[in-house]
Amino acid sequence: MITIEEVAGKAGWREFEAVADLVYHGDPYRLPDESMDLRRVLIAPPPSVAATRITQAFLARENGIVVGRVVAIHDLSFTEYTGESIGFFGFYEAVDDHEVATGLLDAAAAWVSGRGLATMSGPFGPSMFYSAGIVVDDAPALPLVGMPHNPLYYAAHFEKWGLVGIKDFYSYLFDDPCVIFNRPEYARHIQIFEKVKARSEVTIRSMKYRTLRRDARVVRDLYNKTFVNFWGFSPLSFVELYELLKMMLPVLDRRLTLMAELDGKPVGFLMGIPDVNQAAAKAAHLKSRLLRDLVTLWHVKRSGRTDVIDGVRVDMLFVDPDCPDKAVSSLLILEMSVRMRDLGFTRVEAAPVLDDSPWMKGSILTRMDQSPHRTYRIFNRELSDFGSQPA
Repeated sequence: MITIEEVAGKAGWREFEAVADLVYHGDPYRLPDESMDLRRVLIAPPPSVAATRITQAFLARENGIVVGRVVAIHDLSFTEYTGESIGFFGFYEAVDDHEVATGLLDAAAAWVSGRGLATMSGPFGPSMFYSAGIVVDDAPALPLVGMPHNPLYYAAHFEKWGLVGIKDFYSYLFDDPCVIFNRPEYARHIQIFEKVKARSEVTIRSMKYRTLRRDARVVRDLYNKTFVNFWGFSPLSFVELYELLKMMLPVLDRRLTLMAELDGKPVGFLMGIPDVNQAAAKAAHLKSRLLRDLVTLWHVKRSGRTDVIDGVRVDMLFVDPDCPDKAVSSLLILEMSVRMRDLGFTRVEAAPVLDDSPWMKGSILTRMDQSPHRTYRIFNRELSDFGSQPA
């Protein structure tokens, strides 16, 4: 018999985290620890963040054994900004049992509906800014740092319950960080770029750790201005971005965290994240979590690390739409390419990419014969028919 209960207390949260051990047992691409600090993001976020996001976590039990989990989310800032009656679900993990999936999603939908919201979308962890969607392609692979990893049956769980895919996004993999420099077919693009670069007054610097708080405000402002018309957008607070950057700080390489400035004013940002999951996979056999973390960070920080970490995930391209120099995004991308090459990386993956986004329409990706490497999907269901899902 399947029972659903609300998560309460430290013991409940320990069981919540432990669900992954059951779900991913035997998965060769599973990493032993959560991909994010659940305490700082979900369990006990900063007060200013907690005031704008209400959550309720649920566990599923079968004969007393925990077999699944989910979190229902009401993002108050999203509701206030968009006026849309949408609640969210996230942090979903479950064994392959339709009764378990139904119980969890029923609980999340009832909670969302009980807050007066008409639609439920997800999975989000806990918002679009952190992690969104599930992997739906059938090629097993080590998860890309900061991106979802899940059993392929999750899509069937969602669809059988009544959720419908509403948005796909992708990663694009290149086995040469300087592919646009090295392929003859892009020689003309490079010639044009060199002329544009010679005329441009844009300068590019690395983000400074000693001024992280100030730079976080700059990035927050650029994000909110750049993505205002993107699907799923709501304004990002300084505290939330600052907490995320602090959480990522141990694995960031400041040489790949770039700020573009024009006349001393920030106009663009691009971040490359060394694929720390490759290092984590090397340490996965160790029993102690502390030891796993130390070995992972040793690989991340040591010289010559590209024998283990050969890839970079490129993310967070923000360009001020009012900037008069329209070459900022190209300048950032090509500077990032050169730096990745000089640091010895041989693989780059751009993610997440929405194919219908304004950035994608102007991206070099639209002019390359390149298929998505991975596909991620977000689902949605109107709750007016909640309770009448197929058996």
